[in-house]
Amino acid sequence: MAVITKDELSKNVAEEPSMMTGSTPPKGWMETPVKFKPGNYAYPTKVDKLEYLNSQQGVSFPNARVWNPEDEDWKLPANWKEIIINGLADRLDRFRSLKIFMDCCVRCGACADKCHFFLGTGDPKNMPVLRAELLRSVYRKEFTLAGKLLGKMAGGREMTAGVLKEWFMYAYQCTECRRCSVFCPYGIDTAEITMMLRELLHMVGCGINWAMEPVSNSNRTGNHMGLTPQAFKGNVDFLCEDVESLTGVKVNPTFNRKGAEVLFITPSADVFAEPGLFTCMGYLLLFEAIGLDYTWSTYASEGGNFGLFTSNEMMKKLNAKMYA
Repeated sequence: MAVITKDELSKNVAEEPSMMTGSTPPKGWMETPVKFKPGNYAYPTKVDKLEYLNSQQGVSFPNARVWNPEDEDWKLPANWKEIIINGLADRLDRFRSLKIFMDCCVRCGACADKCHFFLGTGDPKNMPVLRAELLRSVYRKEFTLAGKLLGKMAGGREMTAGVLKEWFMYAYQCTECRRCSVFCPYGIDTAEITMMLRELLHMVGCGINWAMEPVSNSNRTGNHMGLTPQAFKGNVDFLCEDVESLTGVKVNPTFNRKGAEVLFITPSADVFAEPGLFTCMGYLLLFEAIGLDYTWSTYASEGGNFGLFTSNEMMKKLNAKMYA
Protein backbone atom coordinates (compact mmCIF):
# COMPACT_ATOMS: atom_id res chain seq x y z
CA MET A 1 0.00 0.00 0.00
CA ALA A 2 1.23 3.47 -0.86
CA VAL A 3 2.27 5.76 1.98
CA ILE A 4 0.65 9.17 1.70
CA THR A 5 2.63 12.27 2.61
CA LYS A 6 1.50 15.03 4.94
CA ASP A 7 1.29 17.53 2.07
CA GLU A 8 -0.85 15.17 -0.02
CA LEU A 9 -3.18 14.52 2.89
CA SER A 10 -3.66 18.22 3.66
CA LYS A 11 -4.30 18.89 -0.02
CA ASN A 12 -6.96 16.18 -0.15
CA VAL A 13 -8.73 17.59 2.89
CA ALA A 14 -8.71 21.11 1.50
CA GLU A 15 -9.93 20.19 -1.99
CA GLU A 16 -12.81 17.90 -1.03
CA PRO A 17 -16.07 18.85 0.73
CA SER A 18 -15.25 19.48 4.36
CA MET A 19 -16.90 21.63 6.98
CA MET A 20 -13.36 22.63 7.98
CA THR A 21 -13.18 24.71 4.80
CA GLY A 22 -16.76 25.96 4.92
CA SER A 23 -17.87 23.78 2.00
CA THR A 24 -20.62 21.19 2.10
CA PRO A 25 -21.14 18.01 0.06
CA PRO A 26 -23.17 18.66 -3.11
CA LYS A 27 -25.41 15.63 -2.42
CA GLY A 28 -27.19 14.17 0.58
CA TRP A 29 -25.24 11.84 2.82
CA MET A 30 -26.99 8.75 1.48
CA GLU A 31 -25.89 9.66 -2.05
CA THR A 32 -22.29 10.43 -1.10
CA PRO A 33 -20.24 7.23 -1.47
CA VAL A 34 -17.20 6.62 0.66
CA LYS A 35 -13.77 6.97 -0.96
CA PHE A 36 -10.79 4.88 0.12
CA LYS A 37 -7.35 6.23 -0.68
CA PRO A 38 -3.91 5.89 0.90
CA GLY A 39 -3.82 7.57 4.30
CA ASN A 40 -7.54 7.87 5.03
CA TYR A 41 -8.37 4.41 6.41
CA ALA A 42 -7.05 1.86 8.88
CA TYR A 43 -5.41 -1.28 7.50
CA PRO A 44 -7.31 -4.59 7.69
CA THR A 45 -6.46 -7.26 10.24
CA LYS A 46 -3.51 -9.51 9.42
CA VAL A 47 -4.60 -13.02 8.49
CA ASP A 48 -2.59 -14.80 11.20
CA LYS A 49 -4.01 -12.57 13.95
CA LEU A 50 -7.58 -13.17 12.83
CA GLU A 51 -7.09 -16.91 12.44
CA TYR A 52 -5.63 -17.11 15.94
CA LEU A 53 -8.54 -15.19 17.49
CA ASN A 54 -11.11 -17.22 15.58
CA SER A 55 -9.61 -20.39 17.04
CA GLN A 56 -10.26 -19.21 20.60
CA GLN A 57 -13.22 -20.49 22.58
CA GLY A 58 -16.13 -18.13 23.13
CA VAL A 59 -15.37 -15.66 20.33
CA SER A 60 -15.87 -15.65 16.57
CA PHE A 61 -13.81 -13.74 14.01
CA PRO A 62 -14.38 -15.51 10.67
CA ASN A 63 -13.37 -14.89 7.05
CA ALA A 64 -9.65 -14.27 7.52
CA ARG A 65 -8.16 -13.24 4.18
CA VAL A 66 -5.86 -10.80 2.45
CA TRP A 67 -7.86 -7.84 1.15
CA ASN A 68 -7.52 -4.15 0.46
CA PRO A 69 -10.21 -1.52 1.21
CA GLU A 70 -9.20 0.30 -1.99
CA ASP A 71 -10.20 -2.73 -4.09
CA GLU A 72 -13.70 -3.08 -5.48
CA ASP A 73 -13.97 -6.70 -4.34
CA TRP A 74 -13.62 -7.14 -0.57
CA LYS A 75 -13.85 -10.95 -0.79
CA LEU A 76 -16.93 -11.09 1.42
CA PRO A 77 -18.85 -14.32 2.11
CA ALA A 78 -21.53 -15.09 -0.48
CA ASN A 79 -24.28 -14.57 2.12
CA TRP A 80 -22.69 -11.57 3.81
CA LYS A 81 -25.88 -9.49 3.76
CA GLU A 82 -27.85 -12.23 5.49
CA ILE A 83 -25.09 -12.53 8.10
CA ILE A 84 -25.24 -8.79 8.81
CA ILE A 85 -29.04 -8.57 9.06
CA ASN A 86 -29.27 -11.66 11.26
CA GLY A 87 -26.48 -10.30 13.43
CA LEU A 88 -28.28 -6.99 13.86
CA ALA A 89 -31.53 -8.78 14.72
CA ASP A 90 -29.71 -10.82 17.36
CA ARG A 91 -28.20 -7.72 18.96
CA LEU A 92 -31.50 -5.84 18.95
CA ASP A 93 -32.95 -8.79 20.83
CA ARG A 94 -30.07 -9.08 23.32
CA PHE A 95 -29.39 -5.40 23.98
CA ARG A 96 -32.47 -3.40 24.90
CA SER A 97 -30.33 -0.27 25.00
CA LEU A 98 -29.47 -0.63 21.30
CA LYS A 99 -33.15 -0.81 20.37
CA ILE A 100 -33.84 2.34 22.39
CA PHE A 101 -30.89 4.18 20.83
CA MET A 102 -32.10 3.25 17.36
CA ASP A 103 -35.54 4.76 18.02
CA CYS A 104 -35.13 7.79 20.28
CA CYS A 105 -32.61 10.04 18.49
CA VAL A 106 -34.15 13.32 17.25
CA ARG A 107 -31.02 14.43 15.32
CA CYS A 108 -30.61 17.60 17.38
CA GLY A 109 -26.86 17.67 16.69
CA ALA A 110 -25.81 18.44 20.25
CA CYS A 111 -23.12 15.78 19.92
CA ALA A 112 -21.64 17.05 16.65
CA ASP A 113 -18.95 19.45 17.85
CA LYS A 114 -18.04 17.21 20.80
CA CYS A 115 -16.34 14.59 18.60
CA HIS A 116 -12.63 15.06 17.94
CA PHE A 117 -12.92 13.06 14.72
CA PHE A 118 -15.51 15.47 13.36
CA LEU A 119 -13.54 18.49 14.55
CA GLY A 120 -10.39 17.08 12.98
CA THR A 121 -11.82 16.05 9.61
CA GLY A 122 -14.86 18.25 9.10
CA ASP A 123 -16.55 15.21 7.54
CA PRO A 124 -20.29 15.32 8.36
CA LYS A 125 -20.37 11.52 8.63
CA ASN A 126 -18.00 11.81 11.56
CA MET A 127 -20.63 13.63 13.58
CA PRO A 128 -21.72 11.05 16.18
CA VAL A 129 -25.35 11.52 15.18
CA LEU A 130 -24.63 10.80 11.52
CA ARG A 131 -22.22 7.97 12.30
CA ALA A 132 -25.08 6.34 14.19
CA GLU A 133 -27.40 7.00 11.24
CA LEU A 134 -25.22 4.71 9.13
CA LEU A 135 -26.58 1.82 11.19
CA ARG A 136 -29.93 3.38 12.07
CA SER A 137 -30.88 3.74 8.40
CA VAL A 138 -30.45 -0.01 7.83
CA TYR A 139 -32.36 -0.71 11.04
CA ARG A 140 -35.27 1.40 9.81
CA LYS A 141 -35.40 -0.36 6.45
CA GLU A 142 -35.20 -3.88 7.86
CA PHE A 143 -36.95 -3.64 11.23
CA THR A 144 -39.56 -0.85 11.16
CA LEU A 145 -42.89 -0.76 9.35
CA ALA A 146 -42.39 2.80 8.12
CA GLY A 147 -38.99 1.94 6.70
CA LYS A 148 -40.25 -1.18 4.96
CA LEU A 149 -43.13 0.72 3.35
CA LEU A 150 -41.58 4.12 2.68
CA GLY A 151 -37.87 3.34 2.44
CA LYS A 152 -35.78 6.47 2.06
CA MET A 153 -38.72 8.74 2.89
CA ALA A 154 -38.68 7.22 6.39
CA GLY A 155 -34.89 7.36 6.62
CA GLY A 156 -34.36 3.73 5.64
CA ARG A 157 -31.95 2.26 3.11
CA GLU A 158 -30.96 -1.13 1.81
CA MET A 159 -27.94 -2.98 3.15
CA THR A 160 -25.53 -2.85 0.20
CA ALA A 161 -21.81 -3.30 -0.32
CA GLY A 162 -21.51 0.48 -0.42
CA VAL A 163 -23.15 0.75 2.99
CA LEU A 164 -20.82 -1.89 4.40
CA LYS A 165 -17.81 0.01 3.10
CA GLU A 166 -19.19 3.16 4.69
CA TRP A 167 -19.47 1.32 8.00
CA PHE A 168 -15.84 0.19 7.75
CA MET A 169 -14.64 3.72 7.07
CA TYR A 170 -16.52 5.46 9.88
CA ALA A 171 -17.08 2.83 12.58
CA TYR A 172 -13.36 2.88 13.33
CA GLN A 173 -13.14 6.68 13.45
CA CYS A 174 -14.27 6.57 17.06
CA THR A 175 -12.21 6.01 20.22
CA GLU A 176 -15.28 5.12 22.32
CA CYS A 177 -14.55 8.11 24.58
CA ARG A 178 -18.30 8.70 25.07
CA ARG A 179 -17.96 12.48 25.14
CA CYS A 180 -20.89 12.64 22.71
CA SER A 181 -23.04 10.68 25.15
CA VAL A 182 -22.33 13.17 27.94
CA PHE A 183 -23.90 15.96 25.89
CA CYS A 184 -26.80 13.96 24.41
CA PRO A 185 -30.10 15.17 25.95
CA TYR A 186 -31.48 11.63 25.56
CA GLY A 187 -28.39 9.91 26.93
CA ILE A 188 -27.77 7.95 23.73
CA ASP A 189 -24.52 6.02 24.01
CA THR A 190 -23.14 6.43 20.51
CA ALA A 191 -20.05 4.47 21.54
CA GLU A 192 -22.27 1.42 22.02
CA ILE A 193 -23.66 1.93 18.53
CA THR A 194 -20.17 1.99 17.01
CA MET A 195 -19.33 -1.14 19.03
CA MET A 196 -22.33 -2.86 17.47
CA LEU A 197 -21.21 -1.70 14.02
CA ARG A 198 -17.80 -3.23 14.63
CA GLU A 199 -19.30 -6.49 15.85
CA LEU A 200 -21.32 -6.72 12.64
CA LEU A 201 -18.24 -5.93 10.55
CA HIS A 202 -16.27 -8.64 12.35
CA MET A 203 -18.95 -11.16 11.41
CA VAL A 204 -17.85 -10.84 7.77
CA GLY A 205 -14.13 -10.39 8.49
CA CYS A 206 -13.84 -6.61 8.19
CA GLY A 207 -11.72 -5.60 11.17
CA ILE A 208 -8.66 -3.38 11.51
CA ASN A 209 -5.22 -4.50 12.59
CA TRP A 210 -4.77 -1.54 14.94
CA ALA A 211 -7.39 -3.10 17.23
CA MET A 212 -7.12 -6.80 16.46
CA GLU A 213 -3.37 -7.28 16.89
CA PRO A 214 -3.37 -5.80 20.43
CA VAL A 215 -6.39 -7.99 21.21
CA SER A 216 -4.56 -11.04 19.88
CA ASN A 217 -1.46 -10.18 21.91
CA SER A 218 -3.50 -9.55 25.07
CA ASN A 219 -5.18 -12.93 24.80
CA ARG A 220 -1.95 -14.75 23.95
CA THR A 221 0.61 -13.15 26.28
CA GLY A 222 -1.50 -11.09 28.67
CA ASN A 223 -0.59 -7.64 27.34
CA HIS A 224 -1.14 -5.72 24.13
CA MET A 225 2.59 -5.32 23.45
CA GLY A 226 3.03 -9.08 23.13
CA LEU A 227 5.64 -9.12 25.92
CA THR A 228 6.38 -12.59 27.26
CA PRO A 229 6.20 -13.17 31.04
CA GLN A 230 10.00 -13.20 31.16
CA ALA A 231 10.27 -9.90 29.27
CA PHE A 232 7.63 -8.27 31.47
CA LYS A 233 9.40 -9.30 34.68
CA GLY A 234 12.73 -8.20 33.23
CA ASN A 235 11.37 -4.73 32.47
CA VAL A 236 10.05 -4.31 36.01
CA ASP A 237 13.39 -5.49 37.42
CA PHE A 238 15.21 -2.89 35.31
CA LEU A 239 12.93 -0.18 36.70
CA CYS A 240 13.65 -1.35 40.24
CA GLU A 241 17.37 -0.96 39.56
CA ASP A 242 16.76 2.55 38.19
CA VAL A 243 14.74 3.47 41.28
CA GLU A 244 17.53 2.29 43.57
CA SER A 245 20.24 4.12 41.63
CA LEU A 246 18.23 7.37 41.63
CA THR A 247 16.82 7.32 45.17
CA GLY A 248 18.81 4.76 47.12
CA VAL A 249 15.58 2.93 47.94
CA LYS A 250 15.54 -0.78 47.16
CA VAL A 251 12.09 -1.96 46.11
CA ASN A 252 11.14 -5.62 46.19
CA PRO A 253 8.14 -6.44 43.99
CA THR A 254 6.88 -10.01 43.73
CA PHE A 255 5.40 -11.82 40.75
CA ASN A 256 2.57 -14.37 40.57
CA ARG A 257 2.60 -14.75 44.36
CA LYS A 258 -0.38 -16.52 45.84
CA GLY A 259 -1.91 -15.03 48.96
CA ALA A 260 -1.03 -11.39 48.23
CA GLU A 261 -3.61 -8.86 49.37
CA VAL A 262 -3.57 -6.99 46.04
CA LEU A 263 -3.13 -8.25 42.48
CA PHE A 264 -1.67 -5.20 40.76
CA ILE A 265 -2.45 -4.85 37.05
CA THR A 266 -1.28 -1.77 35.18
CA PRO A 267 -1.32 -0.70 31.53
CA SER A 268 1.60 -2.54 29.95
CA ALA A 269 2.98 0.71 28.53
CA ASP A 270 3.94 1.66 32.09
CA VAL A 271 6.71 -0.95 32.03
CA PHE A 272 7.65 -0.50 28.39
CA ALA A 273 7.91 3.13 27.31
CA GLU A 274 8.10 6.74 28.43
CA PRO A 275 6.36 8.52 30.06
CA GLY A 276 4.69 5.49 31.62
CA LEU A 277 8.03 4.26 32.94
CA PHE A 278 8.21 7.21 35.33
CA THR A 279 4.68 6.52 36.53
CA CYS A 280 5.64 2.92 37.20
CA MET A 281 8.75 3.96 39.13
CA GLY A 282 6.56 6.28 41.19
CA TYR A 283 4.13 3.65 42.34
CA LEU A 284 6.93 1.15 42.96
CA LEU A 285 8.29 3.68 45.45
CA LEU A 286 4.83 4.39 46.86
CA PHE A 287 3.98 0.73 47.42
CA GLU A 288 7.33 0.17 49.12
CA ALA A 289 6.81 3.19 51.37
CA ILE A 290 3.34 2.16 52.55
CA GLY A 291 4.22 -1.52 52.82
CA LEU A 292 1.50 -2.67 50.45
CA ASP A 293 1.10 -6.44 50.21
CA TYR A 294 0.83 -6.77 46.44
CA THR A 295 2.03 -8.88 43.54
CA TRP A 296 2.31 -8.46 39.79
CA SER A 297 0.97 -10.97 37.30
CA THR A 298 3.19 -11.80 34.35
CA TYR A 299 0.26 -13.50 32.62
CA ALA A 300 -2.38 -10.79 33.07
CA SER A 301 -0.12 -7.79 32.60
CA GLU A 302 -2.42 -5.41 30.73
CA GLY A 303 -4.79 -3.09 32.58
CA GLY A 304 -6.34 -1.82 29.36
CA ASN A 305 -9.05 -3.99 27.83
CA PHE A 306 -8.62 -3.79 24.06
CA GLY A 307 -11.69 -5.95 23.65
CA LEU A 308 -13.59 -2.66 23.99
CA PHE A 309 -12.63 -1.92 20.38
CA THR A 310 -13.82 -5.26 18.99
CA SER A 311 -16.80 -6.99 20.61
CA ASN A 312 -18.62 -7.56 23.89
CA GLU A 313 -17.53 -11.20 23.92
CA MET A 314 -13.87 -10.34 23.44
CA MET A 315 -14.10 -7.67 26.11
CA LYS A 316 -15.51 -10.20 28.59
CA LYS A 317 -12.88 -12.77 27.65
CA LEU A 318 -9.98 -10.38 28.28
CA ASN A 319 -11.59 -9.12 31.47
CA ALA A 320 -11.84 -12.70 32.72
CA LYS A 321 -8.17 -13.22 31.90
CA MET A 322 -7.33 -10.33 34.20
CA TYR A 323 -9.77 -10.70 37.05
CA ALA A 324 -11.35 -14.17 37.01
